[in-house]
Amino acid sequence: MERSIVTGAAGFLGQHLVYRLLERGDKVRALDISVPEDLPEGFAAGAEMTAGGVRGKGWIAGDISGAEWIAADIRDAEAVASACKGMDTVYHLASLIPQRKANIETMRAVNIGGTRNVLDAARNAGLRRVIYLSSVEIFGVPKVVPCPEDGELAPLGEYGRNKIEAENLCREACAAGLPVVMLRPPTITGSGLDEPFILSLLSAIQKGKPVTLLGKGTNRFQFIHVDDVVDACLLAAEHPDAAGEAFNIGGKDVPSIAELVHLVASAVGSPSKVKLIPTTPAKIAIALLRPFGAAPLEPEHVAIAICDYVFDWSKAKRILGWEPRWSVADALIDTYRSIYGG
Repeated sequence: MERSIVTGAAGFLGQHLVYRLLERGDKVRALDISVPEDLPEGFAAGAEMTAGGVRGKGWIAGDISGAEWIAADIRDAEAVASACKGMDTVYHLASLIPQRKANIETMRAVNIGGTRNVLDAARNAGLRRVIYLSSVEIFGVPKVVPCPEDGELAPLGEYGRNKIEAENLCREACAAGLPVVMLRPPTITGSGLDEPFILSLLSAIQKGKPVTLLGKGTNRFQFIHVDDVVDACLLAAEHPDAAGEAFNIGGKDVPSIAELVHLVASAVGSPSKVKLIPTTPAKIAIALLRPFGAAPLEPEHVAIAICDYVFDWSKAKRILGWEPRWSVADALIDTYRSIYGG
């Protein structure tokens, strides 16, 4: 029996990974900053997050109560060390994203300091492998599309900078003998999603309202379905050639963002159309709203929203044998149906 620990286990991706590990028969230890006393069939730390008048369901369709749940802060080195004892593999998902609006010091403490704690604990406990969930935000606006793993690193915000530093820690740990694999997904979709921008977009489609997009709507934006991320995590944990490597992962068949809205609306029978707004006034409006906490996007996401944001996952296919099962459109349609049914 494989003994697996998941950090950030109460989050969206964490729940899905815990479920799949339990399903295959692992002994699972699930660590998060807080966990409820009574576990229903899946839950989400962000279940109360709302956007555009819609409340995400915040849970997955599966029983995850079979894990050993531990309430601990990833910044607590002793707690992390204790949680890693007796385990074989750690899946390090815990992070603090820009949407949580934390200050820089707190983000660094969680995203960099927390990763250091996990790596130290894994090494001291003799774990056989660490899977680290990084992000394509390390690339900022990609200079080459589809962007390969060795693309220029040009993060636009603190989160991307944190991920670069955390990856460097992973490489140092790997050079010292700890097998670490890094995975870089774009925005993850699927049941239980609590990402405000996507919830807002899907809410507009459900209500038949126009979907507002920045720019011309011709740029492509890659998402990935949570099932495909979990698949990549499990393969990365087992493949002998994965240690020390970083892999971009992402959904297949990436249409323009305007075409993506059309595909989702058509699939669910919505009359919603795309409403394009010029980029410059939108940037001004977002900057004015941000001090009041009412901006729909973080500053680093505005530039990303109008660029071609597509990543090359051929290395993951070549080495891990991984490829996405979900197209970008189907992943978003599945997310819609997980919230609204149909």
